[in-house]
Amino acid sequence: MSIKIELSTMCFYHGDTLAKIKRCKDLIESNGFVFGIQLHNSVTRDLFDRLKVLNIDFSVHAPVLSDYFINLANDNFDAILSGFQNTGYIMEMLKSKIALFHGFFMTQKPIKNDPANYGKVLREAINNKYRLNDTRVMDPKFLETEEFRNYQNTVKRNMKQLRERYPSYILCIENDFPGIGNGNQSPDHLIYLDCPVWLDTGHLWSSAILNKFDFYTALDMICMQCQVIGVHLNTNRTPINWNLKSPDGDTHSHFSRGYDMDMDKIIGILKANHISHFTIEVVDGDVEDVNFLIETYQSVT
Repeated sequence: MSIKIELSTMCFYHGDTLAKIKRCKDLIESNGFVFGIQLHNSVTRDLFDRLKVLNIDFSVHAPVLSDYFINLANDNFDAILSGFQNTGYIMEMLKSKIALFHGFFMTQKPIKNDPANYGKVLREAINNKYRLNDTRVMDPKFLETEEFRNYQNTVKRNMKQLRERYPSYILCIENDFPGIGNGNQSPDHLIYLDCPVWLDTGHLWSSAILNKFDFYTALDMICMQCQVIGVHLNTNRTPINWNLKSPDGDTHSHFSRGYDMDMDKIIGILKANHISHFTIEVVDGDVEDVNFLIETYQSVT
């Protein structure tokens, strides 16, 4: 079984992108792993133009170079198809077969693809009633409502239809950070959708704290009961006693053993479950993060 290690374009916010790619690719391939790049939905046209000419395997964190997020909770399936169209075009250009996206926002309003102002666009599009007190996280009580279940059924139906429209692609739903209106927060949510999953460990960590379930049990459960195509890895510095305030929550930090999130245990669970596709989704991730992942993967049993 070949193991792929990708760099998210989130790693390329600063510095010499091509030099970073070379040193990370060299390290990954010299250790017997497969190298790749994942286009994050924050990728700019300039960065995309520099990357598209490289002879590298790509996956796509949709939507890419698109005005709006893809929201499977929308009752209008034509709007969903339209939202995916540009991503599909880019996948065809890059000969990419895998796309993943956050697809469950509890709203019918369009959500701008503006990652630099993500909190603002969510507040504009999603009803404030879902907010827990004055925080930016979801009130867990809404996950028990009929309203949530109706949205969940719409997401499941639309994901099935979208996959049927693009049978040559592997389309994955990503588990959400537990922000307002975000619906894929727990193992049960992902299992219910019955579709390919891209598992974000940092989001699951925050969700476990807010929704009071055991993170490591949940991680193992998702790997065993869902079709996990790949995993986003970073160290979420958010402490177990999180006060639900920024900057903690979804930090996308460099790999570290200095926080509550046990990266060795996480990578061990993923390895034991034969997960074979890892994306380093770290802000300005570099060769040190690659080395941490490789050394840890090789050392855990």
